[in-house]
Amino acid sequence: MTTRRTIRRALLLLVACGLCVPAFAETVRDEDVKLALIYKISRFVTWPAAADEIDTPFRICMAERSIFDLASDRFAGRQIREQDIKVQLVTDAGDDLAAQCDVLYMARVKQERVMDFLERASGKPVLTISDEPDFAESGGMVGLSTRGGKVTISINVGAYESSDLVVSSQLLELAEIVNGKRIAKR
Repeated sequence: MTTRRTIRRALLLLVACGLCVPAFAETVRDEDVKLALIYKISRFVTWPAAADEIDTPFRICMAERSIFDLASDRFAGRQIREQDIKVQLVTDAGDDLAAQCDVLYMARVKQERVMDFLERASGKPVLTISDEPDFAESGGMVGLSTRGGKVTISINVGAYESSDLVVSSQLLELAEIVNGKRIAKR
């Protein structure tokens, strides 16, 4: 078995094990899958040393109230890098996103707000993730999209490199790599 296939199976197993779905649920909601992916993706990213202090919470920010409550429930009691996860709701105010967030998830957010958030996070160690179409191609770091009933990951290498974040090569192997308008499948 190739290394790439082994890594892919291991990551998929991690995602499957990380889902908290009640036994009576027949299908997994799209939002649950995306939140599980945010959790798993965050474990494959390294932040600059200042953001990696164990005594501070790992901050996952939501840009929309409708997903905030679900995320708060799904991330309750979990940790990333030995840090307790704290879910926060961010506003459109001009506050420094790096002071509030390690991860910013923009689900169900209008394109104008997405661009504003990306501008505010530009060059800062904030992992930006969205399920908006062409998010990675538009300058976001990680785009989640549903194709054929499966959630796929697109990563904009230029966007995360300019923010001093380091993405594991294991994660890059599973994603579509985006640089500007060019997309290369690995």
